[in-house]
Amino acid sequence: MPKLTAATVDRRANDVAFTWEVEGDLEDPALNPWLLSVDLIGGENGPIHHFGFRFRDGKIEERFYFDFVATMNYYTPQVNPQRVGNKWSAVFPADNSVATSGRWQATLSFDEPDNDNESNIDGTF
Repeated sequence: MPKLTAATVDRRANDVAFTWEVEGDLEDPALNPWLLSVDLIGGENGPIHHFGFRFRDGKIEERFYFDFVATMNYYTPQVNPQRVGNKWSAVFPADNSVATSGRWQATLSFDEPDNDNESNIDGTF
């Protein structure tokens, strides 16, 4: 089963860039669908945003971010996740409502009923 081994977050003026390094083959059709995501947490009272993309049947199916404070989901079709070797990357738009510092958690998860095959990496920004 593939596993998340490293991740980075780079919060910039108008966007946020993420990388995920994965050990194992995410292209295996038996693993569909899967999700690479990052939660940005700006402090005890927020803001909190969940950024990610879902891969299904050989293609990127969804690109989105969820604002936990406003309880709104935003689809971002302009986001173009890239893969080079075992590293995936994506740049998402991020306005002033997205934290500029705090902590983050990157996740690789699979849509399985028990969801035991999730791996996480934590960090600060």
